[in-house]
Amino acid sequence: MFLSGLKKTKKKLREEYRRRRDSFVGQLDGASRNLSFRRPPSPLSRLFQQGQTVALYRSIGSEAPTERLIEYLTEIGINIALPRVIDDGSLEFRLISSLELLESGFRNIPEPGETCELSDPDLIIAPLVAFDRSMRRLGQGGGYYDRSFAKYADVPRIGLAWSVQEADEIPVEPHDLPLHMIVTECEIIE
Repeated sequence: MFLSGLKKTKKKLREEYRRRRDSFVGQLDGASRNLSFRRPPSPLSRLFQQGQTVALYRSIGSEAPTERLIEYLTEIGINIALPRVIDDGSLEFRLISSLELLESGFRNIPEPGETCELSDPDLIIAPLVAFDRSMRRLGQGGGYYDRSFAKYADVPRIGLAWSVQEADEIPVEPHDLPLHMIVTECEIIE
């Protein structure tokens, strides 16, 4: 009974925070949206080291944009790995040198093809639907990133989000791991 109620609560939160995010992004002009998240703030920049692999996501819809960040990190010598959903319901991360290497994958989300090299990330930057000040993350609901966080438990977990995605409290289940940092267009939460 408790788990069923928790799942319903999470579902309602996802609906509410997707609406908030869509509304917020819909009010931004193109220039403001493109400038957001273009360069990592100093606390995040200090985590990057040349030659390391950073797992990122290719933003879709109103998610915090990653295209410019991917370009910037590539320019400074960071290897970029994007997620690919595999048959067992988990993610694998594959290196890309260009967003043109992406193909339509799971749920028509752009992801690297099978010819892209597999890689273990040194840092994971994950999308989210909502977050709270306790570093809890509400994802899309499939558990893909939760499983990746567990697999790479010692790898720093960073959430990228718009400030309107902040909730008072995100309910958690035993498998939910907290983030180490959350970056919004307004602040860094550590």
